Amino acid sequence: MQISEAQSDLSRAYTGGGPGVIISGLIWTAAWLAETRAGIATGFGVLFFGGMLIYPAALLVNRVFLKRGKEMAGNPGGPLVMESTIAMIAGLFAAWLFLNYDLGLVMPLSAIMVGTHYFAFRTAYGDKLFWLLAALVTVAGFAGIYSFVPLPDGVTLTVAIIEVLFGVFLTWRNLR
Repeated sequence: MQISEAQSDLSRAYTGGGPGVIISGLIWTAAWLAETRAGIATGFGVLFFGGMLIYPAALLVNRVFLKRGKEMAGNPGGPLVMESTIAMIAGLFAAWLFLNYDLGLVMPLSAIMVGTHYFAFRTAYGDKLFWLLAALVTVAGFAGIYSFVPLPDGVTLTVAIIEVLFGVFLTWRNLR
């Protein structure tokens, strides 16, 4: 299987990755709501445990609602996405360690982890838009740490908005 075939197949099966990005954005939204009502630790818990639902929920949306078939057996893009996700989970564990030391770093570090994991999606899906998504989410995380760009409602809501907008566009573009 050529890389362009693998990318096209993965994009077909997962609607360009859009539904997963939307679901991630909705989980960041839920984390923001939890954070504003019960604190950063609760928001991080929602983000971490909600994040475990992204793949199964995206799979459900793609297979049941969007009627997308499975990717071809042996498509190397699926393992690539999973490998980047494993690295992201390790980074989220590092962010979790800051809960007892500096709450202000927890969500920005989480954003950096989530953002950087999207860079591999460019190769998996063959879509350079993932580089922009990765860069924006990662920069939002750094902005939350270094305050070089004001984020009116914080990193958590900023990432939620970025992901939902990108996810809707990716889905729309792949359904046309």
